Amino acid sequence: FCQPETSSELTHPPPPPPRTMNPSGGPVRRNIAKAAGSGDDPAQKQRSPNPSNSHTTAGKYRLRSQRGLVLMAIGICIVFLGIGGFLEPTRRFIIRRIRILGQSTLWTEGWTVINGGSYKTWKRAQEYYETQRPIIRESARNFSVHKYFSGVADYIETENVGWYDIIGFRAKDMARKLEEDGRDDFKVEKDKCVMMDFFKKNQFPMPQVLKVWKVKEIAKRDIRDDAQSLLGSTDFPVFLKCCHLTQGSSKSTIPLKSLDYVQKQWPYLSRWIDTKWKYRSDDWERPWAADMNKLTDSLIPGLLIQGPFHIPKGPGLQFMELKVEVLFGRAYLAVANEPYKGTILTRDGVIETYPGIVSQITNSATFNPPETSWVTDEGHLEHVWALAERAAKIMAVDEVRIDIFIRRGDPHGLAINENSLSSGMGYRMHFAFLAKIWASGHVNKWYKTFDSHIPVYQHTEADVPNEF
Repeated sequence: FCQPETSSELTHPPPPPPRTMNPSGGPVRRNIAKAAGSGDDPAQKQRSPNPSNSHTTAGKYRLRSQRGLVLMAIGICIVFLGIGGFLEPTRRFIIRRIRILGQSTLWTEGWTVINGGSYKTWKRAQEYYETQRPIIRESARNFSVHKYFSGVADYIETENVGWYDIIGFRAKDMARKLEEDGRDDFKVEKDKCVMMDFFKKNQFPMPQVLKVWKVKEIAKRDIRDDAQSLLGSTDFPVFLKCCHLTQGSSKSTIPLKSLDYVQKQWPYLSRWIDTKWKYRSDDWERPWAADMNKLTDSLIPGLLIQGPFHIPKGPGLQFMELKVEVLFGRAYLAVANEPYKGTILTRDGVIETYPGIVSQITNSATFNPPETSWVTDEGHLEHVWALAERAAKIMAVDEVRIDIFIRRGDPHGLAINENSLSSGMGYRMHFAFLAKIWASGHVNKWYKTFDSHIPVYQHTEADVPNEF
């Protein structure tokens, strides 16, 4: 979330003067004992060291301090220049390569050779895949994919293809359809205003959308002058979102904490709206950026305000956002960032968590920790899978990620948040298996297809041949 820009100045007492240092790094002391046994003039014993030596060592200390400050200043300049400066292409290249490496078999399976926990986690993912593949294949035989999405099959030549590769093929195909046929069905994901309208039309449980704007001046006027009538009857925080920006790197959502906050922070909010209205998505972190940017460049800017999803108060984990991967109408797994980044939940009731930096890097899981037991004990997952599958069936899409909020103590109180046709979430040891099932469905033609002039974002259950 974007937060208001604040600044503060801290006043510190001046640092104490530096201690005089000798060339070996320790404080200079009068070595009287040594002088006493040396046979020197007794008067010499009482003399201080040569003042010029003290000045020399103090000067060296100051020189080293100044040199350290200069090096620090140079380092800071390099960092700032690198962000948006001459090192920006290098920085982006490195981040992109790290993301590509993270979903590769080289990374995921490489750790299994040297880490027992990684091997155990990978082995479980493999066994899970083997149980789910025939179920998804059977689901696909009764599933119809819209031709807008089935075109990705033309690019897939083998089952052994990477997750990012297939998303890249999808991006290329959607960009081609926009240029050649004018099809903008991608708006079901890339335009939040359109996405929310799709959810509302199909009566999905969701946090209430309070208002949508397609004209910036009207949006600013309403938020500035009519906040009381617009937000006075709702709970806070509410969320101001940019419809045309969906990538997390765009930082396109900001919480509005109260009516008083809107009034006091209006200069900042006004600048934020102006900046984001002009901004266009750049999915530079992903290898499919060029094609996806063609899609997002075609969007008309917009804003919406959405109400909150209420989270109960209490000890421990009370809330999760489950990002569910659905393949050919069947939910395969969910990923969450609660209680730890990259938590994986599967249909067999297993929850994989990665509580430490080592487990995060090596994908070595801790299974079914007590802090997540309420998710399975209260029966949340069966409702999550069903909601995600219904959304995928209405979209008639081969693969989609559906993001769903759940809260402790209320398994029926779930709500849909958003969707993704280009998920960059981390599926850890499941990456290769997810990609293999997705590719297999296209290589082996598991599914049926249909065509329609109705854009996907206008679909209802009545517009698709799938069973509900």
